[in-house]
Amino acid sequence: MKIVLNNKKTDTSLFIVPEFNYGQMQRWEGEERLKYSLEIDIHIFMEKFSKQFSEFRENEILEDDCFDLEVLIAYKNAGRPTLENLLNSNLSLLANLMIYHQYELLHAIINASSSVGKLLYSINSIDKVEFTEHKIHLEGICFRVERQ
Repeated sequence: MKIVLNNKKTDTSLFIVPEFNYGQMQRWEGEERLKYSLEIDIHIFMEKFSKQFSEFRENEILEDDCFDLEVLIAYKNAGRPTLENLLNSNLSLLANLMIYHQYELLHAIINASSSVGKLLYSINSIDKVEFTEHKIHLEGICFRVERQ
């Protein structure tokens, strides 16, 4: 996995995903929004996210309630394919589902607070997902955190 912050490769151990208040940008009012990009090998993504996605898929089939959410309606209309099937045949829907599951996805691929230093970057969104032949590229917003 590779993370770039302000066009500079940055140590992945400096990045965290908050347990609480993820995505609540109003909590960061007055703080500088920093753009990050994260690149992960597709096989690592599959290894780390397959179980969670399978559980999501099973629940979607059992509950059969899309809550009027476009991404869940699209997923249902596609026949609720497996993660592997999405990866092989419907990258657009997979990208939207990754954004829908961004909190869970980020927790699956980023080690919980492995940094012991005072400086951290708190990832608070995935805004863009792109695929290449062997990698997934995520972009979003993070904030600088300095521990006391």
